[in-house]
Amino acid sequence: MSEVVHNINQIRERIRSAAARAGRRPEDVTLVAVSKTVEPERVEMALAAGQELFGESKVQEAKAKIPLVSGRAHWHMIGHLQTNKAREAVALFEVIHSVDSVKLATELSKCAERAGKTQAILLEVNVSGEASKFGL
Repeated sequence: MSEVVHNINQIRERIRSAAARAGRRPEDVTLVAVSKTVEPERVEMALAAGQELFGESKVQEAKAKIPLVSGRAHWHMIGHLQTNKAREAVALFEVIHSVDSVKLATELSKCAERAGKTQAILLEVNVSGEASKFGL
């Protein structure tokens, strides 16, 4: 068994245990495998083990990697996204987790409309109010 398969199985077991302790169903937990800096071959190993959802934190890395990975993979943007990368992010990702400003949300909406797509997003909220943190 490869290290990738072993690690995924261990994580799934931890999810099952945590869900049981919380009185929840494990299938209600979504595992996003962070694939930043991971070569496409290892992503393919994870796909073979049943992991289909991957998170990338940089548009440029995702742009190079996604075409090299099986079409069964689903991709989420999990890192900070600059407005000037909105068009590429809409083209690459099913969900963008890091929408931290109205300006970015507006640009993503425009890009998605031009692409004929409804872009799923998650808003990043700065609950601490720290200036060094991103978020609405």
